[in-house]
Amino acid sequence: FGIIGKPINHSLSPVLHNYWFEKYGLDASYSVIEAEDKDLKNIINKIRNHELTGINVTLPFKQKIINQIDEIINDAELTGSVNTILLDKKKIIGENTDVFGLQAAYLKEMDNCNFKNTLVIGAGGVSPSIILALQKSGIKKISVTNRTNEKCIFLKKKFNFLNILPWDNLKKEIKNFDIIINATSLGL
Repeated sequence: FGIIGKPINHSLSPVLHNYWFEKYGLDASYSVIEAEDKDLKNIINKIRNHELTGINVTLPFKQKIINQIDEIINDAELTGSVNTILLDKKKIIGENTDVFGLQAAYLKEMDNCNFKNTLVIGAGGVSPSIILALQKSGIKKISVTNRTNEKCIFLKKKFNFLNILPWDNLKKEIKNFDIIINATSLGL
């Protein structure tokens, strides 16, 4: 197993997954796979050929990899973003576990979610998953901001209820939000 991305060496996924493999005596390993766009087809072929059992996907490949897989399912269909890939019979399947992960880790603990005013900063690969998780949790007021407005417009086409907050207004408006989620690559 592995996780693909660029950059990827900061990922703690190998530590987590290898801990569980060892604890439960599973004959498996998990590593980082630094990749370029041109490597995606080869990585998918490694799954198809059973050289890899499955992979997790992080930036900048959550959307780019969709062209290499046979089928996307569940939340991946709704978000157009994939973070988990596996071989099911002879089909390469792409799934999105980010939506459930955000709901299970944070949003289920909040009271009166539907009344929270929420801001997503960033409109890249994980943003659709965050927006869907917020929507599934009952949050009605969701805004998005990004340095490039075109990415916000793309998200609004997918989620027509979104409010776009112009990047230039962020500093003035940020105090008006109950929940702020950083969906940028800042801090890697």
